[in-house]
Amino acid sequence: METFSEINDMYVERFAFIEMLSREFVAMTGCGVYVYLNPLDVDQLFNNYQNLRMPIRAFARQCIKNVAG
Repeated sequence: METFSEINDMYVERFAFIEMLSREFVAMTGCGVYVYLNPLDVDQLFNNYQNLRMPIRAFARQCIKNVAG
């Protein structure tokens, strides 16, 4: 069973991921992430990111190339 701290950490990590993804989308395309992706897509990207364990910024840039490129 997950503790409150573990659940809180997961939300903090998810928020940081979405924030960085959004920043990178704006920086590279001029538009926010939700212009290109729906919330379910962003959630799936977060799950993929957790499995790959690469830096958020590198993952975000790769996503942008795949989606908006």
